[in-house]
Amino acid sequence: MIREIIFALLAIITASSMWSLLSNVFHMAFIDNMLLDTVIGVVGAGNFSYWQLGHSGPLRVELTSLSGDADLYVADNLRPSYEFGKHNFSSISFGVDIVKIPADFPRPIGIGVYGHGAHPVSTYSINVFLDDGDANEIRFNKVKIESTVSKPKRKITTERVEEKPRFLKFLNFLDMVFDTFVL
Repeated sequence: MIREIIFALLAIITASSMWSLLSNVFHMAFIDNMLLDTVIGVVGAGNFSYWQLGHSGPLRVELTSLSGDADLYVADNLRPSYEFGKHNFSSISFGVDIVKIPADFPRPIGIGVYGHGAHPVSTYSINVFLDDGDANEIRFNKVKIESTVSKPKRKITTERVEEKPRFLKFLNFLDMVFDTFVL
């Protein structure tokens, strides 16, 4: 009797784990963004925490305040600030702050996380994604602009645009799973 109960519990746990794994794999196959980096940090009220980012391409930086209220400042220098002229992009909302960085923005990128004064300590998480949504939009706009410009008639050729291989998405997924269980 006990053996059957243990077997049933193991079957439920295995089925739950497989469902979770498969739902994440299918979710990863349909998103256009690849997670490049994740950082979790703490910042005191009225203070900055600084990070340096060297990834190339169009990026999306998401800051999630886990506790308190942290604000996101991004600049082409390594010490961005909330002062005018000392940052290029900012997001100061409560909750999830998102900043999109174009591919032609100079590297390295400085990220500053400011702890709002209303909370003595703010805990945050930063996720950096390769933002393919912008790349697809740029490709679409380029095709649209080229089609509106009058050119001499020529033979129409179709160019196949390679999407990100599923293998890289799967490796990214395995990296996230490894980070989750090991760290």
